[in-house]
Amino acid sequence: SLTEFIKLAWPMVEPSAPYYHNWHVDFIAAHLEAMARGEDIDGEPYNRLLINVPPGMMKSLLVNVFFPAWIWGPQDQASIRFLAASHSQELAIRDGLRLRRLIESDWYQTRWPHVKLTKDQANKLKFENTATGFRQAVAAGSITGVRADYVLIDDPNSVESANSDQMRQSTNQWFTEAVPTRLNDPKTSKIIVIMQRLHQDDVSGIILDGDLGYDHIC
Repeated sequence: SLTEFIKLAWPMVEPSAPYYHNWHVDFIAAHLEAMARGEDIDGEPYNRLLINVPPGMMKSLLVNVFFPAWIWGPQDQASIRFLAASHSQELAIRDGLRLRRLIESDWYQTRWPHVKLTKDQANKLKFENTATGFRQAVAAGSITGVRADYVLIDDPNSVESANSDQMRQSTNQWFTEAVPTRLNDPKTSKIIVIMQRLHQDDVSGIILDGDLGYDHIC
């Protein structure tokens, strides 16, 4: 399961910090597992998920680090392509480096040796594996030119941008108009948004008010 993978993989990502398990990890992981299957417990199509959690609840590690590593390795789907967006490209890069460190660890390679990163496409912004799966980091607002099976959006609004009408509107327009065009398959590719609430009209507000078909965890 994704939860057991997180517990075992934690020291590869945060070797100096102990892992404290909590029920919200199980709850979010169950929904991410359903996302990986492409259907919920009732067998209905499942490809849109909004998760609202406060800061410090492991949201970036859950969705942007452990989940892709679990898909590529334990789920044997190394060809899956991930596009990771955040309000700051530096944050998306940070989690990409964590993911790459986990994948290249002896612990991971011993168990899932089929996941090998290529030498010619391995930088801070994008790295690819030998099965053509990749993880690319972008800033919210600059997502053109690439398509993926998963679009992972982590805190698209910053505190500053959420309090600016103009910046908030720009981010919301990017989310509603640009993000859906970046999917490999509009019917089966997935969008996962995980964020803290910052304004009633932030990206979460747009999703909830617009009835966009997202399952919602709060």
